[in-house]
Amino acid sequence: MRALLLGSVAALAFSAGSAFAADLSVPADPYVPADSASSWSGFYAGANVGYGYSGFLHDGDSDDTSQLQGWVGGVQAGYNWDLGGVVLGVEADASFANINEGDDEDHFEADDGIHGLATLRGRAGVAVGSVLLYGTAGVAWAALDTEGVGQSLTGWVAGVGVESFVTDTISVKAEYLYHDFGSVYVEGYDGDFDITANTFKVGVNFHF
Repeated sequence: MRALLLGSVAALAFSAGSAFAADLSVPADPYVPADSASSWSGFYAGANVGYGYSGFLHDGDSDDTSQLQGWVGGVQAGYNWDLGGVVLGVEADASFANINEGDDEDHFEADDGIHGLATLRGRAGVAVGSVLLYGTAGVAWAALDTEGVGQSLTGWVAGVGVESFVTDTISVKAEYLYHDFGSVYVEGYDGDFDITANTFKVGVNFHF
């Protein structure tokens, strides 16, 4: 009887030890925290609309400056690299414009002004959660119409913006850009003009 009792106890102990060892051999599922924000990396494209005004400084005379204003609207596309809090990217945009409203009848007719804008820019910013604060700079082009004559202007552009994800793949943004086209001889008018443009735009981007 004693031998039988000891044998039963030994068998139970062996079975319990084997089961415990089997449990230890199965690794637990690793904990993977949920993403706190969408990644900015990848392609995106979208649309924008806003307000623009342009300054025309006649022959470098600060007392002879014309101001034109109007709406702008267009599309943009680009690519971002999210480096973990620092975001670098490149963006191209093209906008229709109607920057031709002003009160300077001495230099500009009713339809004279900037009727198109385009830029190719680099972007660099800091991501804070789902919000991106960035600066941007690059090359700018403009379509200028005066006295029925069209001209293409080339210059530089710089600005700042803020963009925020509203879903995993959609973001909204607000952006200010300053364009400088230098001194330009304007067809149909006597003398050169230092031409600048400022735009304030809001937009939406779809990320792929």
